[in-house]
Amino acid sequence: MTMDAADPSRETAKLHVSTLLVASERALVNALDELGFAENDDRVIEHEGRFAFITCSHDPDCDDLFALITELAARSETWELQFRIDTGESRAIFQRFARHQPVEAIDAPVPPEPAPSTGDLPIHDLDDEAGRKALAKALNRIDPAEVFVTLGSAASGRATATVLRRNPRGAIFVAEGADEASLRATIRDVLPTVMFSVAMKPPG
Repeated sequence: MTMDAADPSRETAKLHVSTLLVASERALVNALDELGFAENDDRVIEHEGRFAFITCSHDPDCDDLFALITELAARSETWELQFRIDTGESRAIFQRFARHQPVEAIDAPVPPEPAPSTGDLPIHDLDDEAGRKALAKALNRIDPAEVFVTLGSAASGRATATVLRRNPRGAIFVAEGADEASLRATIRDVLPTVMFSVAMKPPG
């Protein structure tokens, strides 16, 4: 049996990919310290009760991710890689790669964000001067202990950061920008202890 020839007329496009290196808090913090990462590196996020280091296709390279994998492996620590490949406005391929387990990949809807706490959800554009001022003002009104931030991407491919209240659970506002790194840095500049998260598995 021969494989069908590739259709040259089929359009191709780069997809937004988020990659998490997941490990225990102790293991990841020790590796970060050994390699000289900043204490409040905005790529360190909270993920399902563990810590994770995030990189995505907005970032220029994966060098730091590979350095951390090497350090964790040298310490005989347990770690895993999780991928989210955004294939549409509300759909993604979720992939997981861990030792002693088969590779998993699921094509599924992206888990929806919680409904806004009140009214329509404000959107602040980080690439617009008025949006930057509005975002700074909104962030300064927040207690970082009462919120967390989920990262994602819009249909246009731009990065998004949704600020959510922990209790009662609800979205407060959204920040948009050209890339996740600038969003993380801007938010952590005002809220240095806020934790980021990203949906890395399908709902259910």
